[in-house]
Amino acid sequence: MNTSRHEIPNILIGACGSIDIIQLPQYLRSIKSKVRCNISVILTPAARQFIQLHTLSIFADRIINGTDVEKWPSEKPSKIVNDHDFMIIIPATANTIFECAHGGASNRLTTVVLSANFPVLFCPAMGEIMWKRKSVQNNIALLKNEGFEVLEPVIVENFDSSLNRKVTH
Repeated sequence: MNTSRHEIPNILIGACGSIDIIQLPQYLRSIKSKVRCNISVILTPAARQFIQLHTLSIFADRIINGTDVEKWPSEKPSKIVNDHDFMIIIPATANTIFECAHGGASNRLTTVVLSANFPVLFCPAMGEIMWKRKSVQNNIALLKNEGFEVLEPVIVENFDSSLNRKVTH
């Protein structure tokens, strides 16, 4: 693991395609209010369906799109890793957890995770039933075995208007 090579920490935030991504600007603002740091955000293609990049650019110092060919020299995984001290994936979906646990690299975010030589923290976003699935727990165990950190999701009861009842998520 590398130690900080930077005057102030350079934090890489990875975001996945989950409705919980709407809370990401609040998380970024909270980090910035408590820690003097630079924040870069990298999103999965699915995450870009939930939130606009210009919204995140208000709170982040750098947005790494990963799909602009003209930016590939500055957005190569090795360059991204070299530019940062640690990574937090929030929200981390079951899909991205699976892919990272199995060494997949189908997008810029998962490729950076596979290339990381710094601490990576996964913050899963999923309901209680999904979190407790054996397959998800197996993937969590694989991540931990690789040296990644994983926080347990905070399970709360919410009203789901599509089901017209309360559910845990």
